[in-house]
Amino acid sequence: MNRLLSVILVSCQTLLFSSPTIAQDSLEAALAETLITQEQADSQITKYLISRIKPLELGASYDDSSSTADQIRQDILENVVFRGVPAEWRNLLVQVEGDSTIKTEHGYSIRKIRYEALPGLWIPALIYTPYQLQGKVPVVINVNGHERIGKSVEYKQKRCINQAKRGMIAINLEWIGMGQLNSPAFSHNELAKLDVCGVSGLAVFYLSMSKAIDIAISLEHADPDRIAVTGLSGGGWQTIIISSLDTRVKLAVPVAGHSALGQRIANRSSIGDLEQNPNDLGAFADYVHLNTLMVPRPLLLIYNTKDNCCFVASTVKANTYEPVIPFYAQANVPERLHYHENSDPGDHNYQLDNRQQLYAFLETHFFPERNLSAKEIDCDAEILANEDLIVPLPNANETFHTLATNAAKSIESRSSQYNSPVNALAKLLRLPKYTMSADLFTGAKKVGELSVRRLRLLSDDGLILPCVIVEPKDPTNTVTFISDKGFMGEHERISKLASLGNRVIAIDPVFIGQSRHTGSLYSMPMLAATLGQRPLGIQTAQVTSAVEFILRTLVLEHTDLESHGPRSGVLALTAATTSEHIVEVSTIGALSSVDELLSPTASYSKTPEAYCFGLLRWFKSPQVSEVLSRPVVNLKKHLQ
Repeated sequence: MNRLLSVILVSCQTLLFSSPTIAQDSLEAALAETLITQEQADSQITKYLISRIKPLELGASYDDSSSTADQIRQDILENVVFRGVPAEWRNLLVQVEGDSTIKTEHGYSIRKIRYEALPGLWIPALIYTPYQLQGKVPVVINVNGHERIGKSVEYKQKRCINQAKRGMIAINLEWIGMGQLNSPAFSHNELAKLDVCGVSGLAVFYLSMSKAIDIAISLEHADPDRIAVTGLSGGGWQTIIISSLDTRVKLAVPVAGHSALGQRIANRSSIGDLEQNPNDLGAFADYVHLNTLMVPRPLLLIYNTKDNCCFVASTVKANTYEPVIPFYAQANVPERLHYHENSDPGDHNYQLDNRQQLYAFLETHFFPERNLSAKEIDCDAEILANEDLIVPLPNANETFHTLATNAAKSIESRSSQYNSPVNALAKLLRLPKYTMSADLFTGAKKVGELSVRRLRLLSDDGLILPCVIVEPKDPTNTVTFISDKGFMGEHERISKLASLGNRVIAIDPVFIGQSRHTGSLYSMPMLAATLGQRPLGIQTAQVTSAVEFILRTLVLEHTDLESHGPRSGVLALTAATTSEHIVEVSTIGALSSVDELLSPTASYSKTPEAYCFGLLRWFKSPQVSEVLSRPVVNLKKHLQ
């Protein structure tokens, strides 16, 4: 394809800006009149998301609840974690390579290893092993949070040392994007480049943990009935993900790492990155459901009273912990669920108080017969420098970038065909069917030689769609207009189109222009996707339904479509493909190629809708590639 997003390419800047505009200053003021306030934009997307959160329901009996838990676990693994994942990733037998062993004078050794989480991706780890081991002992997998130096951070070293001094084996993993794996190619939102290829980026995180469990169980003195996982922040998220979905984990202590989705929506500092809100997770389970999947295994939830990052204790207890109590009670093991609020220091931490809560929980459930104090054993003098804990890694270690590039090549090597590319796109976008109504449709207001009408359309799901119709006298054509900047910032181009005799229908779909939420651009689209929706699908349905409503109201048959910017460029193509009313399409400032989405400089945070799961597969299919490689009159007609 020469241009992914240039079906009818407008490339000449003189066409954009050289002709005189019509009442430009007055039109700018008319377009700036607010149709939806910022408060309304935030409120509507909040309501939209909350209405889609899966409710938590206690089964009629423990057997019923257990059966439901098994089904949720299976659904998440098959439809979220491993969706589109190559069989060789999932079936890979873990390979472990030892580098060296640090022999300490403190009763334990530290073995440096690297292991293959999936083909070509190696993870560094440390194994703390007591010198005097007899029989089988617990193994605790310690996962990282968002720590720049990763596995060597002091509080984590102290935790692992204390576990070893208490007769347990401690495994200290590096986390994707942190420590030795801290690189732009491992930034967490880069997993979107796998998602757009139709391969679950979440699988990379999950496999790095599940392979660590394989290692733990294979250790000579490991007791498979006493495998635990714990971590702070992103490590807390890892803890609940792997522990709820892999029943080989027998005890979990997540610290300030997760909450119910409702809490995240209400407290946007808790939303997190893309791995924490992967496509469709919320369609099968909220995080509070994941807590219930731990039943009957011991679960200690730790939160901090003055957390300066996320998941403040007062905001999570009622929605993330308390709903789980009946499930443990129903299983007759209420003592296996525990909750702790840390107030010293109370910030985002896994410091002394929280570590001692861990030790006490491990003692209670893994060593019920012994009476060892939970007080931390002093080990300040045993902390090693970061450079002492480095594990050599292959120079060609895989990353999100290389994995996505390989996934794209795999798409190109297939001769996949769609019986109906239009239907295939609608399915991929999970395209809603909207019936639009208007709660505002003003009469024509004169603005110089133009007339301006203002509309506020409502879709079935409660989302408001702000629109304006700008008309010259006796228009000869109709152009629907969308822009990444929103129509308020495009008065020059709208004026230019009108001067050429076009009736302009300007629309701000959700997440764009007046319909944009506060906070990071990707936060709300990400939450919509984790709740089973497709942000690009919502926008596409809004544009096509608005076009149908307005054309019917104005007694018109068709419209052209012009977009400005990379986000709107993708939307222009999906809207034109799925609407029988859109004819010619012009995209300005669009992506030059679908492959640009996989560029190291491309960013999910800047174009979140474009990273719709599997979208690359559709664009690279032979029928679609052929049509988009040349100018066409009607996308839908040519793709039928």
